[in-house]
Amino acid sequence: MVVPEEAHLDHSHIHSSKVKTLPFILRLVCLVSLFGGTFWLIIYFSLLLGFEPLLNPFEANNTNLFSGMAALPMILFTGLSIAGVLQMWKFKKAGFYLYFIAQFLLFNYPLLVYGTDLFDLNELFFTTIFILFYGIILAILKK
Repeated sequence: MVVPEEAHLDHSHIHSSKVKTLPFILRLVCLVSLFGGTFWLIIYFSLLLGFEPLLNPFEANNTNLFSGMAALPMILFTGLSIAGVLQMWKFKKAGFYLYFIAQFLLFNYPLLVYGTDLFDLNELFFTTIFILFYGIILAILKK
């Protein structure tokens, strides 16, 4: 990502007449985040309504942990994550913080409520990569 020479950085955002569109990489990562969030919303809503999802990302013994009303917190946290991505799409720094809090809750809520049986190293890895990427580009997002 190249920042135009006339752009200057202050504590809240970059001012530039040339920075009007998101960089391609940021668009791609936002789209991947939106796709993933939508996927999980569909899964959690289907579990809330009592349906067995066609594509079950949970192990067989963990599917019922998020069924019924137990899916509501995960729906809320996933919705917050999507809202954060949409804010970042609009260059708002608040989106990063919203995304970070939502991802933190999405990862830690099941661990706190159901124990370490739900710990997933892959989820931790990808969550960390996305948070680091969004954190790096935080400097070019408006508030």
